[in-house]
Amino acid sequence: MKLKKHQEIAVQYIHSWKRCIVGDDIGLGKTAESIVAIDRANSYPLLIICPASLKVNWEIEFNRWTGKTAMILNDSIKNTYPIIYKSGCAHAFIVNYESLSKYFVHKMPDNKKDMKVSDIEFNPTIKWFKSVIFDEGHRVKEPKTIQTKLTAAICQGKEYVLDLTGTPVLNNPIDLAAQLAIIGQIHHFGGFKYFCDKYAEATTPELIDLQDKLKSICYFRREKKEVLDLPPLTRQVITVDIDNEVEYRAALKDLAGYLRDYKGKSDAEVKKSMRGEVMVRIGVLKTISARGKLSAVRENIQDMMETGEKVCLFGHHREVLDYIKDSFPDCVSVTGQDNYIQRQRAVESYQNNPETKLIVCSINAAGVGLTLTKGRITMFIEQGWHAAIMNQCEGRQHRMTQEREVHAIYFLGRNTIDQWIYDLIEEKRDMANAITGATDDIDWGIVEKVIDLILEKQ
Repeated sequence: MKLKKHQEIAVQYIHSWKRCIVGDDIGLGKTAESIVAIDRANSYPLLIICPASLKVNWEIEFNRWTGKTAMILNDSIKNTYPIIYKSGCAHAFIVNYESLSKYFVHKMPDNKKDMKVSDIEFNPTIKWFKSVIFDEGHRVKEPKTIQTKLTAAICQGKEYVLDLTGTPVLNNPIDLAAQLAIIGQIHHFGGFKYFCDKYAEATTPELIDLQDKLKSICYFRREKKEVLDLPPLTRQVITVDIDNEVEYRAALKDLAGYLRDYKGKSDAEVKKSMRGEVMVRIGVLKTISARGKLSAVRENIQDMMETGEKVCLFGHHREVLDYIKDSFPDCVSVTGQDNYIQRQRAVESYQNNPETKLIVCSINAAGVGLTLTKGRITMFIEQGWHAAIMNQCEGRQHRMTQEREVHAIYFLGRNTIDQWIYDLIEEKRDMANAITGATDDIDWGIVEKVIDLILEKQ
């Protein structure tokens, strides 16, 4: 395996800084950049922390780029992996965020709400690793979560700490604070509290200055258009009449009644506490709309497959994805119901088997880390809440090794919440973030605008 020029530059950045945020755009090869950097530095043993759905992918990629072996931590090697490393059988070990306590914590306080890192009794093996890569690092943006505290403790004192994320800055600049603390660079910015106080209400000039400082100390990001000669990506909207109009209108009317109560609250804290219920109720309406598009989407998939094209379909809700899977028994899937081995087999089948024409994907389970470049048709029956997550999904096909134009098709129900969300997302899709050009998969500002539209039309 040979790195591309922009990846070689990334390795140089990593070797220069050692503890940094690798923020390259979707599809530029952050995985390869980080693996090769650690391997050339011989900074072993290596711990890789990643989402559960990507563990097998990391195992395969590590072997491809180094010729060495990575092992996924499981109960059979829970206490013996140091011996496995010393015997030369493996150089890297892989664990998902949710399992950190299982493998690295001896004892944890019962009261986890106010728990500090100093309150946790760790296994001595956390000091044994020489380097750590944590993938999709924006997952540890919240300093109070257990995952963030455990990741921070494990990363202390390591030679290399690499935060891989295409979306490091989420809802606001202070989302960077925990990541900078984990990679041991927050002191360059005045410390955690100073950083949060300074940038909580930062002006645009201040954010631009922050971007420059980040790039000089511990952060790099390149866009696809800067470094790759990729074929174009085109987007098409197909508007369909939903076939459950009566059900949808009744649900919309019911939702509007609840949202009027929400908007009528004057207490900001009360409104904030109601957000979870708001999202659940809006989610119900989105599901009803998606259900009304199923027949039309099924026909479009069938037509596309009959032309010989491979199709990648993205959705969110289980009943929607299950309907498509039942309609096409020969398809493969990457959803929340599939374990990581099943997901990897599905990707391999889609990439290598000419007979596998359809892969059904959950936006949450398959939106990051996967390569699906054997197809060029991406369809969306449902959407996320921000352009960033949709870009991530499109990036499964529009990435390195893609040789053909990628076509992203969005199915929207006529006069439904689909169209409102799509239009609002499009307004922000090309809006560069003043710090890093990345944003979150849920933008509450968009949700609030959707709420206003619902009330306006009822």
